[in-house]
Formats: sequence, C-alpha cells, structure tokens
Amino acid sequence: MTVRPADLLRLREAAAPYPSEPSDEQVAAELGIPLADLVRFDMNTLGGGPLPAVVEALAAYDASRVVEYGDQAYVSLRASLEAVTAAPAQRIIPGAGADELIRLVTIMTIGEGDTVLIASPTFAMFAVEAGLAGARMVEVPRRDPCERQGVDEIRAIAQSTGARLVWLCSPNNPTGDMYAHDEIVSLADGLPALVAVDCVYQELAEVGSGLPDEALSLLPLQDRLPNLIILRSLSKAYGLAGARVGYLVVPDALAARFEAARLPLSIGGPSEAAAIGALSDVRSARERLALIVDERSRLEAAFRQSGWRCCESHTNFLLVRPPDAAATAAALLARGLLVRSYAAGPLVDWLRITVRAPAENDRLLDALTGR
Repeated sequence: MTVRPADLLRLREAAAPYPSEPSDEQVAAELGIPLADLVRFDMNTLGGGPLPAVVEALAAYDASRVVEYGDQAYVSLRASLEAVTAAPAQRIIPGAGADELIRLVTIMTIGEGDTVLIASPTFAMFAVEAGLAGARMVEVPRRDPCERQGVDEIRAIAQSTGARLVWLCSPNNPTGDMYAHDEIVSLADGLPALVAVDCVYQELAEVGSGLPDEALSLLPLQDRLPNLIILRSLSKAYGLAGARVGYLVVPDALAARFEAARLPLSIGGPSEAAAIGALSDVRSARERLALIVDERSRLEAAFRQSGWRCCESHTNFLLVRPPDAAATAAALLARGLLVRSYAAGPLVDWLRITVRAPAENDRLLDALTGR
C-alpha cells in the first residue's frame, strides 16, 4: 500500500494560511519604480525610522555575540518590561512577536474538536492558529464594520458553544475600536474559558485619549480574572515590527505552565538588544505616537471631507469606505502607495489605511486629490 505523505500529517486537510503580503522589493519591481518611492500604507508599521535609543542599542551590540546563544531566561528583557508595565517579571512570557504567542496560547488551551470563539473581523492569526489546532472556530460577526459586538452577545455565544478560548482584540485590527475595562470584566468574569485580549495597540490608544502610560493596561484586572491572558507587542508602540518582540502577561497561577511551554530562544540577541533600548526611552516612543495620532486626525478630516465613511480609531490606521474602494486602491497603487483592500467578506467595500510619517501622508493626500 502506498502511503501519501499528506496522510501522515495530523490534519488531513490543509489549514487556511495567514494572508501573505508581497515584499517591498517585489511590489517595487512589479510597478517598475524605485524602492524608495514605495510607501506601505497596507502594513501597520510606524514611519519615520527607528527610535534613537534603538539605533544606539544596535550600534552597541557586539556582533561577536551572534555565534553564541543568548539568555534563555530573558532576565534583562523581562526587567525592562516590568519597569515599564509593572507586570511581575515571572508573569511575562516573551516571544517572537504576537504571532508566536498567539500560537502558544492556542496550543496551551485547545486541541482538535475544541471550540475557539473569535469576534470578527479581527486579526487573521487567531483563526489561522485555531485551524492548525484542528479546532472548531465560531465567529461572532458585526452588523456593521463600525459597530463592535456587545460583550453580552460574545459571552452568551461562548457559553452556548462551550468555547474554551475567546479571542478579543482591543483596540481591534482592522476596525480600530476598543472595549472598556468594565466590558472585559463582564465578558470574562466567571466564564469557563480563557479570554485572551490582544492589546498591541494599547499605547496608541493611551496617547490618543490623553492618558498616562499604562492607564489602559489590563494588568489590574488579572487579580479578579484568573482566566484573562494579555497579549502585547513592541511592534506598534516602539516601531520594532522587524525585530519581532512580543510578550504575554499571564495570571500567576498559569505563569509556570506557560513558561515551561514557550520556545526557549525565539528572540534573537540583536532583537532583544533593540527591545531593551526602546524600552529605555518611553518618552521618545510616546512623542512619535503623538505625532501619529495628530496625523491620523489630519487624514480622517480629509477623508470625511471627501465624503468617505471612517470608523472611530484608537490605532495607527483608519478603516474607511470611499465611493469605490477597488478603484481607489488601484489608483494609489499606480503611484506606489499601497493600502489594504479586501477581495471578499464584510469589508469588501472598505480600505484600511495606515497612518505614517507626515511626508508620506502628504503623498497619499496629494494622490487622492489628483496633485
């Protein structure tokens, strides 16, 4: 009997992959433009280059160290995160960006046949990892892209479907809205499921609301919600998307279990050095976020003046509905400006546009006005 290699895999059917994006080099080559003329408004990264503290940290990094393994315990990185967030070091679980940690939460919580509940549309990796685990995915859709689901509805569906894991993104990608602390309490309190909240845009929400550092942290809720998992990242707050540094904050009762299950050295030495450098200068990071918030207001005003619908955003992007999303995206692409469009689903007539540095945003507005 001939055995097909695919039959040896746990999942007989291929799981849906994360929707990949072409590289900058590939897009520039296809458009026939210099790489420097390309601007990625489709990726939620920060324009303006790395923070000065990151540049200094990488310059000081001893290149000879790349032949050795780093600190498996991430003592320095955890200490830096604790100093900024007040999360106890032993409850911080570092990982290579939010993606790895979404996988860790998933495999720690569910297996084949279990139910994962996702409030959609949201970050695609929640569903990708649920599929890889062989889980049953239950989506709670929106009635309108700008109107988030109520927590009572999410909780009721989680209970009725027996969900073991509930994913919530707050502020949410791709819509930009967020849930208040009391809503998260209403969802998670007493629910027989782990509630994992993706908070990677927390710092942008704080700056945009004029709140001090960590004012929107969910850490104070973990003492009363032992089923609450917090996911955060340095990609958005500190402009370290390429370094791939994220972290979980888990309840004390789960800390040892998650620590034992994480990959031991998934964050490389240069990335760890960049992260520690960034965390040493929170003020500069927040100043750049303030500039992005100001630019977001400028873009939103221009979009609304053009008759576009805009969802409220607490992030570094705007979800907008122009008169013709496909034609708008194509016209911008012809000028080397990429925005996120959606081929199908509830956002098919919408675009997600990242707020970048002022000069880059000027190019976007000029293109939209035909200049």
